[in-house]
Amino acid sequence: MKVIMKKKVFDIFIWTVTVFFVLGIFFLPNEVPLHWNINWEIDRYGSRYELLIIVLMPIIIYYGMLLTKKIDPKLKSIKKREKTYELIRKLISFFCVLLVTFFYFLIIYPIHNATFIICLLLGGLLIFIGNYMPKFPQNYFLGIRTPWTLANETVWIQTHRIGGYLYMLGGIVIILGGLFSPVVGSRVLIVSILIVILLTTFYSYIEYKRLTK
Repeated sequence: MKVIMKKKVFDIFIWTVTVFFVLGIFFLPNEVPLHWNINWEIDRYGSRYELLIIVLMPIIIYYGMLLTKKIDPKLKSIKKREKTYELIRKLISFFCVLLVTFFYFLIIYPIHNATFIICLLLGGLLIFIGNYMPKFPQNYFLGIRTPWTLANETVWIQTHRIGGYLYMLGGIVIILGGLFSPVVGSRVLIVSILIVILLTTFYSYIEYKRLTK
């Protein structure tokens, strides 16, 4: 019974915060800010009910990743490292909770520059994911999923080892970029993510070619 309760703690948490998020919508003005430009100026307002898709994001991600795990063609691989998969599933869901909380904060207490907070959240997520990336099981929905990593388990392992370092480095660079102006911080964030994606993709291709000669 205690084991079952421990496994259900995060489920209870995710449902509780989602209910609070949904109820919170009814305490907001009928029209709320929904989008900010690169200079952190509000450039779109809309109905508070448009927030529903945002506030439901944590629970959609949480149970969506449970579904993708069950339908993944490489389920056997996931089961070998299921603890890691479940940890990342909870981590990403919790990150979504933080994002929704921050979104509510922006609506209730508008601030002129939230670049650092965004960069801190995204950079922190990349660092945490990068730390666990070498343990990612081969699968079709999580990790560096290129044709070459999915075709060869050794390429998957090697790419995720390198990718782990790149993700953590990218996360640090993004956090540091957030210390500057909104424009600089936003550009550093976008460029860093693009570089990490391109490098890991290119590495997986090179490693696959090397191993299949």
